[in-house]
Amino acid sequence: MPWPVSTPFRMRPNLEKLDPESPALLLRDEQFDAYRLLRKDVFASRAERACVGDANCEVLKAIAMLVPSPAARERVRVRAVVPPTNAPSEFGLSSFRRVSVCDANSAALTPALSRAAGEGANVALELQEDFVILKSESDTLRVEYLSVCFPSRWDPREKLGLDFAAIHAPVADNQMLLAAGSSIMTMAFMKQPMLRHVWLIVPSASLDQHPEQNDYSWSETLKDPSPLLPRLFFRVERQTTWPLPQFGRAVFFIRVMMSPLADVLAQAPARARALREALASMTPAVVSYRGMAAALPRLLAETNEL
Repeated sequence: MPWPVSTPFRMRPNLEKLDPESPALLLRDEQFDAYRLLRKDVFASRAERACVGDANCEVLKAIAMLVPSPAARERVRVRAVVPPTNAPSEFGLSSFRRVSVCDANSAALTPALSRAAGEGANVALELQEDFVILKSESDTLRVEYLSVCFPSRWDPREKLGLDFAAIHAPVADNQMLLAAGSSIMTMAFMKQPMLRHVWLIVPSASLDQHPEQNDYSWSETLKDPSPLLPRLFFRVERQTTWPLPQFGRAVFFIRVMMSPLADVLAQAPARARALREALASMTPAVVSYRGMAAALPRLLAETNEL
């Protein structure tokens, strides 16, 4: 579990370059089966908000070729072909086979999943990451497709067709993000795979924290006067970017990781202090944006006691 907490807390890009020869775009661990079952449940019951837009078949196949298991690649029915002689080899993509015609077959899914989720669901079921496909248009990239089963209090349906500035317009204290928008898009989505981490303190262990879910409530959590920290969770989004200029597109991967907050803090004696300092440095706008205004005094008091 990463620990990306720093002080002072600011809404920054915080991008790191990934090794272009071996881009660690995806992670798979012992919890893969649990993630897959949860994702399948989302597709079966609320796919209309988890699979949004029309996925480009070439990009789906490129993503599928990142899946580590040959059996998994077979399940998504990917047919690899020899790349054209002029195919670019930037970003370490030479290590992945190029694919051409769209032969992703949703027959592996139940009929209900096929109708609701389409071809993108076959690929998504073999990942622990959510993913977003962005299409190059003029001097920007716009969201073309979203496979997002585990959003952090945002609705994927509202992001379709938006560019970087529009996506981040609702974010509190977004001045640095918007000012760096052009350079972020050029570097992270057109030139170089990159990595960033975003962390949250949340009162629910659910991976799916869509705004329509009912189990995410600070107000209900705060009604209980017992210690707050043992009932909270540390949520980290590991976000990676993958430029695919040969397809005029890029992919944004989001890997959600959850752990009880008390367990995360117990891993190092300085973490409680670091968290308290980061929380105390948040601006009122950020605290409000994250829904923690009522919880912050108790968070600061309890972390001060550790």
